[in-house]
Amino acid sequence: MSVRILTPPASEPVSLAEAKLFLRVDHAVEDDLISLLIVAAREAVETGCGRALISRRVRESLDIWRRDAVGGALLSIGPATNVVAVRLVARNGTESVIDPERYRLDGARDRPRLVFESGLPAILRSAGAVEIDYDAGLAEAAEDLPVALRLAVLHVVAALYDTRIGDGPLPETARALMRPFAPARL
Repeated sequence: MSVRILTPPASEPVSLAEAKLFLRVDHAVEDDLISLLIVAAREAVETGCGRALISRRVRESLDIWRRDAVGGALLSIGPATNVVAVRLVARNGTESVIDPERYRLDGARDRPRLVFESGLPAILRSAGAVEIDYDAGLAEAAEDLPVALRLAVLHVVAALYDTRIGDGPLPETARALMRPFAPARL
């Protein structure tokens, strides 16, 4: 299984200006660094709460239909908002697009899965046999995100900026802000 971003998020959850204000930085010397920290912080918050923050289009490649998906495929990134295409890829590389009438998106927020009511299509090779293109994200733009998640990103940016290392745990404040949006593991 692999996931590739086809269309990246249109923006980050917080702007450079917002991050600099939060960090109390009033110079432009570290703008590139802070911009990089914003991306890293978004990725950490997304991983921590199990949700894509800003909408993006992804392509997920599966080797097999997972049995625990109950008649379909568990999608790796949520919340899934739209399935664009489902393709089967044959050994010779030819693709066949599955009719959208054969499947539906179920559980879009927590554990998105693609469900086939009439049975799973046959897989024609052992690796990368299924490709699913879908849109995932809590919001289209930063201003549409819950404030708590935007603040969580800012707290992670601040922790990364202060320590200049990224191998520690998420700050407790960020974890607390993410908790209502995450599975029970936080």
